[in-house]
Amino acid sequence: MSATTTDFLNALASSPATETLVTEPAVAHYDPTGGERSKGKASVTVSRSSIALRFNADSDLTVAKAAYGEANGTMSAADGMWAAPRVNDAGISTSGARLFGAPELEVRYFSDKPVAATRLFFAGASWAGSTVLGARRVIVAPLSKDTVSHHDERFAIALEGDLDRATIDAVERATSFVAGLDLELLSVGSFACDGALLRQRHLRGFHRVGRGPHSPFVGVSNEHRMRAWTAVATALPDLEKQGVPIRAMLNHMSAHNTVAEIDSSAPHAILAVMSAAYFKSHGPDIGAGTESRALEIAWLSRDVGLGLDDADVARFEKLRVEILDGGFFHHPGYETGRPQKDIKFLRDLAHMTILRLCGYAGPFYGAEAFAVRGVEA
Repeated sequence: MSATTTDFLNALASSPATETLVTEPAVAHYDPTGGERSKGKASVTVSRSSIALRFNADSDLTVAKAAYGEANGTMSAADGMWAAPRVNDAGISTSGARLFGAPELEVRYFSDKPVAATRLFFAGASWAGSTVLGARRVIVAPLSKDTVSHHDERFAIALEGDLDRATIDAVERATSFVAGLDLELLSVGSFACDGALLRQRHLRGFHRVGRGPHSPFVGVSNEHRMRAWTAVATALPDLEKQGVPIRAMLNHMSAHNTVAEIDSSAPHAILAVMSAAYFKSHGPDIGAGTESRALEIAWLSRDVGLGLDDADVARFEKLRVEILDGGFFHHPGYETGRPQKDIKFLRDLAHMTILRLCGYAGPFYGAEAFAVRGVEA
């Protein structure tokens, strides 16, 4: 990539990104699921927490209740300026307008220019770095400063070219993993080579910034953070094609940071490791199961290079029984600090398993030892 393109991505990643949007009422169409189109005027308000659509229909509007997990329909501006592919009824406003909520809104600014770059805007972390993902140059830039909470941190990732949904998903999951919590992707913007914003997809789904980050890269330079990010984002689609449950593993590690009590978060770390161990021993098919998983963990350690000794394997097996079979940390309890230490052991093992499966070798933060340690090649 030329220096000019790199400069363009740097400028794009560093430019301010807005979290809110308000549109004036405009002619719009509401297309209910399994019903006839309604015409009226609609306005959109994107806030920090939601996407709200206010629709005044030209004629009487009855909205049928949607089945669980389904949307009431779609809504779009008649001039093509914006579209919400899934909307759900949120009741009637005090002025009589119909209110809808949406997890996604795409706003179109230009349509006759090719996409030169894509920018993803995140909440919940902040760092800087650069890498190459496939054939794409990637720039990561912080957009916040002097924050006292990770909830207020913002950063952007600018990538060369147009991205499909699968690539965006891989980028999002890799980013959350190295950040140590389930980050919130606020928007995806597509830009022309002259910097013009072509379209922007605002997202306000069910993801929320987690309670507290447990990043495997605390105290590790951004160089290695970006190496790990590249490894995870690159490996994820290939591992999925092989049937490896890497998505489930990443989801478990994101989920284990969203709960307040370690009795509830520890099972996620255990299951992240068990997912890999079971697949390594049995493949994608479910078998009869065994009373002990010690042999499977030992084989996992051997196959992906975790470096576990017999004592480590026995420790994991004992914790698996305690947490998954027993349901919670037993004695000795929290007053001794034992559960707090054991969950760090589980977290380190889960992080290391994911990193090794994705081909990363290098430093990472060991939570149990409160120190940077290494994942061997």
